Amino acid sequence: MKKLFLFFLALTLFGAEPDIRVLVEAARKAWDVPGVALAIVKDDKTIYLGGHGVRELGKPEPVTEHTTFQIASTTKAFTSAAMAMLVDEGKMNWDDPVRKHLDYFRLENAQADALVTLKDVVTHRTGLPRHDLLWVRTGLTREELIRRMGYAKATASFRSLYQYQNLMFTSAGEALGRASGLGWDSFVQQRIFAPLGMQDSSTQYVEMIRHNNMAMPHVRLKANPWGNYDNIGGAGCIASSAFDLSQWLRMQLAGGVFEGRRLVSEKQLAETHAPQMVNRLVSPTKELQPDYTQTSYGMGWSINHYRGEMLVMHSGVLSGFRALVTMVPRLKLGFVVLANQNGTNLNEALTNTLLDEYLGLPKVRDWNAHMLSVVKQNEEKDAKEKRDRESTRKKETKPSLGLDSYVGVYREAAYGDVKVTLLDGKLRAEWTKFQGEMEHWHYDTWRVKEGGSLADTFATFNLDDKGQATRLLVLGQTFLRQ
Repeated sequence: MKKLFLFFLALTLFGAEPDIRVLVEAARKAWDVPGVALAIVKDDKTIYLGGHGVRELGKPEPVTEHTTFQIASTTKAFTSAAMAMLVDEGKMNWDDPVRKHLDYFRLENAQADALVTLKDVVTHRTGLPRHDLLWVRTGLTREELIRRMGYAKATASFRSLYQYQNLMFTSAGEALGRASGLGWDSFVQQRIFAPLGMQDSSTQYVEMIRHNNMAMPHVRLKANPWGNYDNIGGAGCIASSAFDLSQWLRMQLAGGVFEGRRLVSEKQLAETHAPQMVNRLVSPTKELQPDYTQTSYGMGWSINHYRGEMLVMHSGVLSGFRALVTMVPRLKLGFVVLANQNGTNLNEALTNTLLDEYLGLPKVRDWNAHMLSVVKQNEEKDAKEKRDRESTRKKETKPSLGLDSYVGVYREAAYGDVKVTLLDGKLRAEWTKFQGEMEHWHYDTWRVKEGGSLADTFATFNLDDKGQATRLLVLGQTFLRQ
């Protein structure tokens, strides 16, 4: 009955309403995704809310509007909204030095370290690249990660370039947690989830897995356990449902007001939606989104221009889950698309399909077919690169030294120690919680065969002028032998 009411409400608001269920099922079939949850908001009303498919392959439990998914980087907008609340209260300012609120925060580049502000860390302009391997299932705490980032190498000069960086948002979350006196998790629960009635949502793994209506993440169409991503905090650890996120969108589109109660000022919320850094349109975005004419980053939101319409949006990716939250501010229109399949672009394809419908635009593309074609091309490109690398392998070569001469501890300031050991005549690499056997590739290069973040990575030993292994190049970093 509820869905029928929403359907007729949508007819009243838009006239000829597209058959949403048909569009979702077409996308789900095209992308082979087990389950999808969708919410559509217009003019402070939720006009569509529902689940499609199943929570877990091989089991009958359906996805509903209250099924929880890990929403990954769409968490960032919660962090920036929470910061906006503290700016309203005078407890923070966007241009505050980060260390005013988080005393142990540092950056390796001296200029950046001296000048870095809260706005810098939530607009991805510190000069640091992702360094995501540091946090993904390493078991390092938020504070440990932030302290390690003080040693991480930048790849661009300060404030010169947009470079997406998760751990800067983790830092912002911890800073607002201290400024509020509540901690990031409690602040988000008390000041956002509770007033919006987001009862399905949580920030901590122990709470997430207690929920009795969970979508299971899938990788290669195989269900996996939920991952514990508590250590990423304000950058990406929230779990939520389509229902809860529809409430969140209503507040965002209403300029900070929800059911007559103001949660955040319109001015400071609008600042999070405003372009702060230009984000150059490059592959693969350019191929996937040929109708984007401009893309930039605000604070926890991307601002994209799609066929003449400004969108404020953010995607989220965690192993086995995809999320996309999109707003059309001019029309007070918003979409939430959640999926429980790894690496899918269903969210973008379905959102574009819905945008074309609701904006009344000519349907110039089948977005599922277009994006599947781009994905296939990229997969073929990746496969060719692997074949090319295999073709350059010099299989007849041997290591320069006896295997025991490579054994030791190799250290990098941010990444810590890689321990190389010898077991049953084979080298093994250990880093944080991961370890794997090393297969000789050629010369002084090995490929790590398994071991989480180490799996399928190449490790190369550098020798000094005395013929001793003194450096190990792995994980994109240079580790010095201790």
